[in-house]
Amino acid sequence: MVRANHDRATLQQPVHELLQEHSQFEIRHYPAAGAVRIIESNGRSAATRNGFNALYSYITGNNEDRHHYDMTAPVLQRACSTNRGSQHLGDKGDLMGGDWEMFFFLPDGVDAASAAEPVNTRIEATTLGERKVAVRSFSGRWSDQNFADEAMHLLASLTENGFTTTGPVSFAFYDAPSILPAKRYNEVQIEVE
Repeated sequence: MVRANHDRATLQQPVHELLQEHSQFEIRHYPAAGAVRIIESNGRSAATRNGFNALYSYITGNNEDRHHYDMTAPVLQRACSTNRGSQHLGDKGDLMGGDWEMFFFLPDGVDAASAAEPVNTRIEATTLGERKVAVRSFSGRWSDQNFADEAMHLLASLTENGFTTTGPVSFAFYDAPSILPAKRYNEVQIEVE
């Protein structure tokens, strides 16, 4: 895996509006944002390794214009809608399997139309649409077990509070791999009505 060393405090992050705060989560509104994405198979862990390396290569100049883009945060990973786990969160194993999309947000002023053409044909410039999401933050290792547990906690909290989910589970990574797990800031996000 590429060893990117970035301090999240110095990285551009997507703007959002805080709509509600609850004890276990918050509800945010994100406007549409430009990003580059790749879809990877064989479960979340494999998708993380392969997807991150490909997208990092793109922003560090492996594109048609040889343009370097600043790293942004978070790196977003989302279960594809074809995953059984993205629609039925009752089984942790199902949640972590299947295909996953990984996104790097593009810096301000760059959108899908103006982004450099990827050399890797599996990468595409895209727009992440406007979304309303429930967000639970946590620290720790980037393991399937940790992420599945956090997703299940968020889902239970949403059900308790009467929210209806409308989209797949996403995980947001804000820190470089070199940051100790106890100091990492991560989020699980689920789109809601």
